[in-house]
Amino acid sequence: MIACFKELGIKPKVDNFQSKLVMQKVTYLLDAMGVKTGFSFSLYIRGTYSPDLTAALYQHKTEVEAQETSEKLSSSELEHVRHLEEVMGGEFRPSIVEIAATYAYLAYYLKMSSNGARIKLRQMKSFYSEADFAVGINRAKELFFHPTEEDLRKLKEEMRTWNLASDEDGKKWA
Repeated sequence: MIACFKELGIKPKVDNFQSKLVMQKVTYLLDAMGVKTGFSFSLYIRGTYSPDLTAALYQHKTEVEAQETSEKLSSSELEHVRHLEEVMGGEFRPSIVEIAATYAYLAYYLKMSSNGARIKLRQMKSFYSEADFAVGINRAKELFFHPTEEDLRKLKEEMRTWNLASDEDGKKWA
């Protein structure tokens, strides 16, 4: 994971709560995207959490904080890391990654409906702003929602009325 943190520009501080929170959530997101980290995650107080990851961070604190590693990312892993960085806008705010990782766990790992995951997330994390929820959930969806042809067909049909209305409105102003 050190190579991933380094590639993402994350400067780990193992004794700092916010830094550990970011490392936990980023590791979960990368694992869920297909980067095999070797850590298993479950829901805990602040969302996705791996006790084994925490133990590894403390066990290798010096290397983690100095970002010393001989590990090289495969082209596939690097692609996932870059996609995460792009979706997150290169910024790993604790609130946003916590919301994104928790939503991803609920919606894509536990397979809750989008609305059910959003409601559960709001219950779990009522201390975050609506703006943070919107950003975090949208980032998770951008990472993990891969629409099927049927999803796209339904969306196109749903949007047809809106598009027609927009076209008519545009003609009024032409």
